[in-house]
Amino acid sequence: MSIAVIFGANGGIGQEFVKQALKRHAVVFACSRPHSSEAASKIPTIKALENGLVKVELNPLDDHHLKKFSEHVNNQYGHVDLIVNAIGILHHSEEIQPEKRIEDFDLTSFINVMQTNAATSALIAKHFIKLLKQSNTQTAIFASISARVGSISDNRLGGWYSYRASKAALNQVIKTLSIEVARRNKNTAVIALHPGTTDTNLSKPFQQNVKPGKLFSTEYSVRKMFQIIDNLFLEDNGKFFAWDGSTIEW
Repeated sequence: MSIAVIFGANGGIGQEFVKQALKRHAVVFACSRPHSSEAASKIPTIKALENGLVKVELNPLDDHHLKKFSEHVNNQYGHVDLIVNAIGILHHSEEIQPEKRIEDFDLTSFINVMQTNAATSALIAKHFIKLLKQSNTQTAIFASISARVGSISDNRLGGWYSYRASKAALNQVIKTLSIEVARRNKNTAVIALHPGTTDTNLSKPFQQNVKPGKLFSTEYSVRKMFQIIDNLFLEDNGKFFAWDGSTIEW
């Protein structure tokens, strides 16, 4: 039985990953943050629905919640075949906005963005890497949604200090994890994925600058990323892929 776990399932890309994963996997855990502080005190909450969908509410930055959730999956199935971390933040009301200049830099916002965009993948891997190792598939996969702006060598425009730094940090986590799993998990590939500019709330304020034909629907973006996932080999461990299958320099 194939098992997929999607983090960030309440976002545009995450929701679409859940939808398309259900066509490929017998069980899909759709993980999102709790809707209220009251619910947060009781998480993780796990609710099985029809057709293999399991909704999970948890805090992806909480070690205890991730530990309890991974134990639940282990007790139920003993393995995971695919993990996708689609959690990400670029802006949030007036509190967090991408910096146009260094004078806009705010330490609190920077820490928030770094935790959300980079630390979640490390914490998820901490508790789920052993379950990927138990997968019976030829290649178990850990994929995190990154962004081309996280590539240091590809940075030609500047700006967006916190977002760029957080995605660069995520890329380092992915690259480092890929080296470790090559020693520990002989059947696991760890990759970063750039979805392209996708029509979601994250990109909404900046879509006017997107070239014609380069703003993708979530269905198209995730379908292209699943084409990469579905055709991944162990030799692809540690790579950073764009939506079209090309590789991006770290």
